[in-house]
Amino acid sequence: MSEHPVSPRLSSNRVEVDGPKRSAATEAVRRLLRGCGFAEAGPANDNGPASRAVCVVQVDNPLFGVGQRTGGLRRSAILDSATSLARQGGGTLVLVTDQTPMAAPSADPDHAARQAGDLQWWQQISARFAPRGVRMNTIRVGYAPFLGHALSQPAEAELLSHQIVRRPVVEADLQAALTLLFSSVPSTMVGEILPLDGGLGTTLVSTSKPGSVRPDHSTEPPAAPWNLEGRTILVAGASSGIGAATAIELARRGADLVLLARRKRELDEVAAAITEHFGSLVRTVDADLADPDTPELALARAFSSAGRVDDLVYTAGMLVRDDPREDTVAQRERAYRVNTLAYADMAERLARRWATDGHRGSIVGVSSSSAEIALVPGLYSYSSSKAAMEHLSLQLAISLARHRIRVNAVVPGFVDTPMAATADPAFVSVSMRRVPVAHPSEPEDLAAVIAYLASPASAMISGARLRVCGGLATLGPLPALTGSSRHAVRATATAVAR
Repeated sequence: MSEHPVSPRLSSNRVEVDGPKRSAATEAVRRLLRGCGFAEAGPANDNGPASRAVCVVQVDNPLFGVGQRTGGLRRSAILDSATSLARQGGGTLVLVTDQTPMAAPSADPDHAARQAGDLQWWQQISARFAPRGVRMNTIRVGYAPFLGHALSQPAEAELLSHQIVRRPVVEADLQAALTLLFSSVPSTMVGEILPLDGGLGTTLVSTSKPGSVRPDHSTEPPAAPWNLEGRTILVAGASSGIGAATAIELARRGADLVLLARRKRELDEVAAAITEHFGSLVRTVDADLADPDTPELALARAFSSAGRVDDLVYTAGMLVRDDPREDTVAQRERAYRVNTLAYADMAERLARRWATDGHRGSIVGVSSSSAEIALVPGLYSYSSSKAAMEHLSLQLAISLARHRIRVNAVVPGFVDTPMAATADPAFVSVSMRRVPVAHPSEPEDLAAVIAYLASPASAMISGARLRVCGGLATLGPLPALTGSSRHAVRATATAVAR
């Protein structure tokens, strides 16, 4: 048994809850926050000890059978909380909402527009307070009866048939998501909308017979969802940066490891450090993922040495720069091999074996914010290879769902790693102006989210991509066009007061 704590460390020991009174959702969230280890604090203007954490609850979507309407976010109170946290030097706000991004024939369009407007307001406030150390993120819950949702059996069956994970959200799912977002790490996850909906947002077309789908309760999180003891996880790209930090975090949670990378000396150093500090069983495989034969040979070595591989974390990556005036075909093909094709080969080979054995594994791939936004010219090979990897993860998720194999992606922005060190310092300095938190992520920020997705704590999540980018991709803020962000916040406060 590991002597190290396996759950994330909360960023505060007190939390303020802002939600409708006498609401099943508000009371459920309060109960779950206590289960996370929080004591409840009073509002920001109370005389009690200051809270560095605030949870806002907005669960009233009639699409899920909720009868009680809340009237929308209490924007003035939320703004007061964010301002108070900024004055304290920073803090965390998390919105729990059942807003759905998809149009639905049975939805109330006015209510849907109000919820969407509230979420957009939340994102705008997130961008304005992020530079002042305030992290604001959202948990978008799907169908969750414990929050007051109530559908008829036929309606529930129809809804579940369009999910990758075919069951309602349960308390353990939301408690784990709250624990992640209220933890001290990831400190640079800002403006993210965590989709705790079983993949409903993927718009999956159901081929099931109408009314035939029943909740699959076998996929619910276990009693200790953060604990990875008894699992052997293969980490590709583990010799430095995000891969090394992830290996350490997985070991802290009790996992045994197979570490794969091209640089043997660095790989052995990471393995030795993990064995010394955590006592995990660590095997290493030194191989070049740019070689088309590596995925098959590396997996054979992994199973031969460890006897099993329960999960895959693919952090390997190759950054190349393109110049239309030069012949870059060879480096583009190498980048696609490392960033996309080797990942596809390893994931497919493992999934085939897991499906045959009835094993429910988890696959996590590390993409890049360059897959979603275009920051700078000359990265079209790298960016497109990462975009392919990200969509591959989504397609794998829906294709492997029947075997209870989950697949997700993590999307970093600027990260302080050896790969990032090759970037032009002047470019990085200018680029930071577009990052709301105004500094790069640390590898440990990514490791925390990867470990969450690899663990049963995220059992309700598949086909998702979680962005740890300092707000670069989640918020995509424009530079200040009229005055400073301080003036913008003051203008917002005035508008809310009116």
